[in-house]
Amino acid sequence: MPSIEISARTIAEATRLALEQMGVDEDEVLIEVLQNGDDENEALVRVSTTDPVATDTAPDEPDEAPRRTRAPFDPQAAGAEGRRILEGILDRMDVEAYVSVQHSTSTGPEGETQHSIMLYVEGLDEETVGIMIGRRGETLRSLQFLLNTLVNRHVGRWPQIVIDVGNYRQRRQESLEGLARRVAEQVRATGRPQALDPMQAYDRRIVHMALREDPTVYTESTGEGETRKITVYPKK
Repeated sequence: MPSIEISARTIAEATRLALEQMGVDEDEVLIEVLQNGDDENEALVRVSTTDPVATDTAPDEPDEAPRRTRAPFDPQAAGAEGRRILEGILDRMDVEAYVSVQHSTSTGPEGETQHSIMLYVEGLDEETVGIMIGRRGETLRSLQFLLNTLVNRHVGRWPQIVIDVGNYRQRRQESLEGLARRVAEQVRATGRPQALDPMQAYDRRIVHMALREDPTVYTESTGEGETRKITVYPKK
């Protein structure tokens, strides 16, 4: 199932339903908000495993209507808007910090260009860092989802922005990449698959990416919700 469109009362609910139906997680797909929900209309989202095409028919237009061209995604504009909104949120939280933006690109599994937008929140004391990250990163993920929803309303596309606080993401990434390499070595040595403990979607993506170019092993995610985990298999 390369893509699916789901409507619901809110963007968050429509996104959740689409992810559940496809059996994937937010960080494994591209999310487009085709229509924002209001008092009269439901929200409509498209969740895709590959980058959506450049042209499409508006959700409420008949088939014979002229096709429209969507403006190309501008990651620089999305990052700037994300920084502005996040700084506003922090200010309302009475949190003194500054936000920097980092952009990078990579090639997806289908050869498509994937944009990465990182917002780094810096200048916080340890107590505030802990509060913003929350238990197992839950507060940080909620803030990240809220920010992506708000930025989408300005740029017309789900921007896939990732927030890092106190280098939490960077330290977590380095730890998971090391774990992935160690497990891959064990799988190569034993010739048997090995399952990792359940992880959040962002963490699983790091493990997948760390071993994607390894010619001796491959990874798969199985399970649902909080029990979803990665298994590393030997390549025959």
